[in-house]
Amino acid sequence: MRVLSSFFPTQTKGVQPMHHNVFAGEDAIKAYLNPDNHPPLPLVELPAHLNPHREKGVRIFLKLMHFLPLANVKSLPAFNMLDRANLAGQLEGVQSLVEASSGNTVLSLAVLARAFGIERTLALVSHEVEPGKLNLLRLLGTDVKVVIEDICPDPTDPESAVNQAVRLGEEAGWFNAGQYHNEANPEAHMRWTGPQIWAQTEGKVTLLAAGLGTTGTLCGTGGFLKAQNALVQTVGVVRSENNPVPGVRTEGLLREIAFDWDGASDALVRVGTVDSYQTSLDLCRAGLLVGPSGGFALAGLFKHLSGLGDAELKPLRNADGEVLAVVISPDNPHPYLDEYPLYLGESAFPPIANADLLKKPIEAGETVTFDDLAVDVGIRPEDLLEHACSMSVDDLAAACARREEVTVQPPFVILDVRSAHEFQDHHLSGSDRVDYDTVAMHLGDSFVPAFRRSGLKPVFVCPFGAKSTALALEARKLGVEAMSLSGGTMEWSRLGLPRIKGIDCVS
Repeated sequence: MRVLSSFFPTQTKGVQPMHHNVFAGEDAIKAYLNPDNHPPLPLVELPAHLNPHREKGVRIFLKLMHFLPLANVKSLPAFNMLDRANLAGQLEGVQSLVEASSGNTVLSLAVLARAFGIERTLALVSHEVEPGKLNLLRLLGTDVKVVIEDICPDPTDPESAVNQAVRLGEEAGWFNAGQYHNEANPEAHMRWTGPQIWAQTEGKVTLLAAGLGTTGTLCGTGGFLKAQNALVQTVGVVRSENNPVPGVRTEGLLREIAFDWDGASDALVRVGTVDSYQTSLDLCRAGLLVGPSGGFALAGLFKHLSGLGDAELKPLRNADGEVLAVVISPDNPHPYLDEYPLYLGESAFPPIANADLLKKPIEAGETVTFDDLAVDVGIRPEDLLEHACSMSVDDLAAACARREEVTVQPPFVILDVRSAHEFQDHHLSGSDRVDYDTVAMHLGDSFVPAFRRSGLKPVFVCPFGAKSTALALEARKLGVEAMSLSGGTMEWSRLGLPRIKGIDCVS
């Protein structure tokens, strides 16, 4: 392809137009990172075996944003925010950039900022950042500061990561792009993503689905498509509570967003962790390296379409009589590889023959689900509810709504080994919180003797059942009939069982 050097009237000195997707000259890297200098990103249709709605005349295409130079969708708003700021003279004298982000936005800004002459980027990251993302940030030379965020973030809280970044960005020599309120975020998708989809589908697209994080993708892309055809509908996919998926938010967490994501969404659909990772895994094995947030968006579209009959689908049919849906796939699975076994279980993966011959043995860690062992120590949420509480589910739900702790029936005692932050957000009524490290360190010398004296049977609780299983197995080796809540609090929440919510997030 030919490099469009005219886009950089003042910054492209030495850039030579060339063919065959070659970038040359002093500003070649900046030209390579510029989305204007690349062909439209791939738009790939799902075959029938991956599209359960094909027989209803629904065609589904994935827009693969990981084909961008920085391999993620957030590099588009990152470039646009820097480009607009540069044209406005806001980057003059700037030596450092700061952004409240744990992932693709700030890592993209860190690389792109250097192309604009800014060498240092500071990321204010959540304490729940995925290890893969943290390692990638450091790989790209990003300074990192960890910030504990409230369960229900208050946009006016001066100590929130967003407001810390805003304040620091006002100091001399600093710049804060501000992805949560900078209109250059959604504008990037009106500039690139929307026009590409419109051209690639020859104007036949009628349905767009995207996960809601900063919401710039849905607001910008949907806004462009609706401007071309007012009949285009959008599906905003939000994360179910207590179901981690990288890059997307629950409705409560969307309070921090300044864009009109609610008005931009014709429908809102909630999707959880397991569906997101399983859909991603299915796509990867078919040859589409889609990360969990892409699986999340597609699972949301599937859920939305499942609730539509012929009458609801009719307005979505184009001139060909088809519903043509496009799903935004933000990135690839590589930063999240360790999380797939955690959320889907080892049974989702082929076994390794002769694993004992590996130079570095595979060790069971906190991310292992212990599928082969959980049968021995696991207790199903329904069974724990039946045996540990002496009231009906409705009565328990009413007590939890009043935030009343119930008395757990002997010989059970429920020990929640999650963090204080997680326990405050939600927990099983009547459970007690103990630090995992404390239990692991003193299980033999303190906890087990106490269980023996009292005759109690501990039920350990963690987010997914891995840590609690490890504790229960070790306690059984020491002679105590310990158990682990199968699937952890995530499975309890998925089943909709009563729990105490410490804080209610109100939009």
